Amino acid sequence: MKTKIVLMLMMFLSIALLAQKNDYTRYKGYVDLGSFDSFDDSEQFTEVLIEEHLIRMVAKVAKNREPELSDILEGIKLVKVHAFETDDSSFEELKDRASKIDGELLSKDWDRIVKVRSRGEFVNVYIKTGNEDLIYGLVVASVEKNGEAAFVNIVGDINLETIGRLGDQFDIPSLGRINRDN
Repeated sequence: MKTKIVLMLMMFLSIALLAQKNDYTRYKGYVDLGSFDSFDDSEQFTEVLIEEHLIRMVAKVAKNREPELSDILEGIKLVKVHAFETDDSSFEELKDRASKIDGELLSKDWDRIVKVRSRGEFVNVYIKTGNEDLIYGLVVASVEKNGEAAFVNIVGDINLETIGRLGDQFDIPSLGRINRDN
């Protein structure tokens, strides 16, 4: 709980530090998920943008009290999350967006490591790998009819074994599934 409070404070501090904003598009693991402005008016909407300088601050603060969290954050440059409630009308639009992202990522040599298709649920999880089994990025596109949609991009050197714990630590939808589904 304390870590979440510290994380929220760090996010608010990022507003003051926007002048130092990094160009994340240069990283191999970055994906432009598009604009979600049309969903800002949703009853429940969450947007999280945690940039490298804030991640470093959180890792430094957590190093003594929560060394595992500090290790998880090592190498991560950006965490971007869009999550909101869905209804019948938004489900098809978001499912189409997730399908478009699927095509784009597969054409750019991303590896889809989780694929779930069931009535009312559409989930894909991708990783961008490099030489020597390096993971440069992770993308989650998850849409549940009359439930929740989440679009997540994590950029940086990622340890796949700990990414599920990152999702649990910060309550990022669908990341906890990675360790269970693989």
